[in-house]
Amino acid sequence: MLYGDLLDDEGFLVTLGEARGSVFTDADFDGLYASKRGRPSHPPSVLAALLLAQVFYGVSDREAERRSRLDLSWKAALGLPVEHRGIPHVCLVEFRARLVKAGLTGLLHERMLVVAKRAGAIGHRRVVDSTGISDSVVTQDTVTLIRSAARRCLDRVEHVDAVAAGGLRGSLIRQDYGDAGKPQISWSSPAARAELVAELFADATAIIETCATIDDSELVEHVELLKVVAAQDVDIVDDGDGPKAQIRQGVAAERVISTVDPDARHGHRSRRDRYDGYKVHVSADIDSDLICAITATTATTHDAAVLDTLLTNDPVPVAEVIADTHYGSVQTRKTLGRQGIDLVAPAPPASSPKGLFSKADFVIDLAAATIICPAGHTMPIPSRTDGKRIQVRFPTSVCATCPLHDRCTKRVKGRVIEVNADEDILAAARAARSTPQFRHRYRERARAERKVAQVKARQSKIPWRGLTNAIHWAELRAGALNLDRIGRLGLIT
Repeated sequence: MLYGDLLDDEGFLVTLGEARGSVFTDADFDGLYASKRGRPSHPPSVLAALLLAQVFYGVSDREAERRSRLDLSWKAALGLPVEHRGIPHVCLVEFRARLVKAGLTGLLHERMLVVAKRAGAIGHRRVVDSTGISDSVVTQDTVTLIRSAARRCLDRVEHVDAVAAGGLRGSLIRQDYGDAGKPQISWSSPAARAELVAELFADATAIIETCATIDDSELVEHVELLKVVAAQDVDIVDDGDGPKAQIRQGVAAERVISTVDPDARHGHRSRRDRYDGYKVHVSADIDSDLICAITATTATTHDAAVLDTLLTNDPVPVAEVIADTHYGSVQTRKTLGRQGIDLVAPAPPASSPKGLFSKADFVIDLAAATIICPAGHTMPIPSRTDGKRIQVRFPTSVCATCPLHDRCTKRVKGRVIEVNADEDILAAARAARSTPQFRHRYRERARAERKVAQVKARQSKIPWRGLTNAIHWAELRAGALNLDRIGRLGLIT
């Protein structure tokens, strides 16, 4: 190539060019096409390479097309001649849709791991973490949610049964569901806002009742969404004038935030750092720094709930998991222990209410079934066979005269300590946290922070809607990042 001297000798695009045709080939995508006829004018391996480049750099479909036309490095990676006009974005969109429909978005990620596994680069120690990532839709308020969901139902009824739709629309209190924007009311008036919510809820109820008599699968989905958004933010109260709908105080735990993306949820990385979208979970190999497993969940999913899925999807047996406190519960420790996996994670700290003595300040002896308070008073631990927590209550007479009372409890009837059935496991984990050995091993967890930062680099939002598509995006993203990593490790020959 005449322009070869102008190109970089290393980097992601160089690795991509080497991987195309060797790590993944046209034959890998034969299942996407029903026959040898009617295939796109560009080989599947080239489209797969373009998709990886797009996901790695976080660019749009049209920008990917533009770079395949104008950028020499992209042309070289894709194997296109200099005079090539580039790959139309519609070809990329169609290929991606085929890949998603066939459930093969994880194929490219698997191919990268196969290369690393054959080279013996993947070890048996993992760092695990999650990160919140925003969606690509606008978060809607209660009024917009109900109106949008109601409009979907009305439009579908119109399509299925025009006569029923006419009768339904005529029975509704509000006749502005076809209007763009919010209803024209005095938004500064609490009474006007309350009346609007009551009318929307009444209309939603009427729509749900009417739609129940119509047999249509798509309408059923729209009605289920309307049921959720109409109920999640509204309470029915009776102040003496009959039941009335009003806005609920607080936020529902699994609140739907958009009818455009019903799977998106409110999430928070901390009390101040909040976002709307999904949560991406990553398991990375300590030795090779490759992503061995990745998935996406709703933003409200607990981190530890996904750990089993990550370990199951790992290409090699895992011997050690290093994670933060979210993975340090007793149940997680017991589950991994049964699998022979060593967990290096801090146990959840004992709570210390309002600066008072925490449970860690009490000496709990499960073998002797006793608990000793900081003042030296001993109480027996009652026996229990159902595995639930046991409450140990110190007598009022003991606590009332104790010199440490003000530092221990504010209760009149004395201090209460809850003892977990596996308190010995928690106690051992909390004690191990302060040892030099634990701190030395736990330092590796910083790799997880860096890895989840790489997942979000150049792509602060998931560009596709829906949880299933979020999982597909995460798999493609991991495949692109792993391709870059195996190139840096020199594993592609």
